[in-house]
Amino acid sequence: MADAQPLDLTEPAATPRTRAVLARRLADIVGLPSSRITPRERWIVGDLLYDVIRASDIDLRKRCAQRLAGLVDAPHRLLRTLASDEFEVAAPILETCTALTDFDMLEIVSAGTLQHRLTIARRENLSETVSAALAAYGETPVVERLLRNKTATLATPTLDHLVGAAMEEPSYPALLIRRDEFRPAQAFRLFWGCEHVDRFQILERFAVDRTILREASDDIFPMAAAEDWSDPMVARVLRYIDRRQRNRDAAEASPFGSLEGACKAMARDGARPEIVSEIAVLAAVDRRLVLRMLDDMAGEPLAILCKATGLKWPSFVHIWQGLGRSEDSDPFVQARKVYDSLSVEKAQTVLRYLNLSMEDKD
Repeated sequence: MADAQPLDLTEPAATPRTRAVLARRLADIVGLPSSRITPRERWIVGDLLYDVIRASDIDLRKRCAQRLAGLVDAPHRLLRTLASDEFEVAAPILETCTALTDFDMLEIVSAGTLQHRLTIARRENLSETVSAALAAYGETPVVERLLRNKTATLATPTLDHLVGAAMEEPSYPALLIRRDEFRPAQAFRLFWGCEHVDRFQILERFAVDRTILREASDDIFPMAAAEDWSDPMVARVLRYIDRRQRNRDAAEASPFGSLEGACKAMARDGARPEIVSEIAVLAAVDRRLVLRMLDDMAGEPLAILCKATGLKWPSFVHIWQGLGRSEDSDPFVQARKVYDSLSVEKAQTVLRYLNLSMEDKD
């Protein structure tokens, strides 16, 4: 790794003309095609040029970098050294050199400056490994450029890391949502930490129906029932697929008579623990999810809950009133936009993803 460290030398005086000519000749030899020079000869010449440039001024190093940037067979130690040099030296190699390997770029990411990492983040066809190294530094301009780079590949752990970082960096969500690698589980984790415009984009992209799933599994429901739902994993998956959301059996035993009745009680008595618990039971979702929806100062999560369970808009208003929130507010208007934009089917998909994420915490 030491080979890639920034040049830490006292800047020498202007390079003598003889050394400059020698460096140019060595660079010319390094750049000869494979038909003219063997790999061993190229390595030897590369070692000599490496020694020359490390003891030369910045102008000579810049000229060498410009000469080597377009080569595909240049020795990697030489490329890494120049690419880790001051940015004005490194720029042509970072911008155009296709000979850099992932290993080279990992060393440059570690040894270079913010400007080095910004330039690497713009390179075409970045691998998952290099993208992960760039993201790990947590530099907002670098991450933004990386997320805008459509030819870069981001691994699932890298995206998971950036979803967590997005809770503190408001520019990340919109860029993450547009990534082809982004998955629903990541999107709905991100949902809780972003603004309305980003939440709406998440819903537009990831709120889908489950028609194919239901058609493929219709015969599995009676099979699971015949086994008395003894397999918890089967029960978990089928709860996601099921077209029904409410717990109808619980409604018959509920002191509120129905989910609508619980919402009316909340408008009258506020978010009392027993009312919140009953809403969770009647809606067939985790109580922790209902609490998180109620604690969320925006209205989109509650709009999803209401739409997914078949509640009409007045029931949302009852919940909102029970929380003591104004109907003349942006969150109320934004909640209505979400409620009107989602079908019951799509709202159920979102609600069940959010609910599964709560169960995963157990």
